[in-house]
Amino acid sequence: MTHLTHMPAVRRARDEFLDPARLPAASAVQVAALMSPDFLMEIEALAVTPE
Repeated sequence: MTHLTHMPAVRRARDEFLDPARLPAASAVQVAALMSPDFLMEIEALAVTPE
């Protein structure tokens, strides 16, 4: 993300959908900029669904 000040909002949004007692491994880094100044963060995710 471009500003770590967004981290509390990210955590609140995450906790709406994931059990805070069973969070997946995650990391966050601050970058100087993304492709567009309008972009605040980049999210990469993997999902596993039952077969």
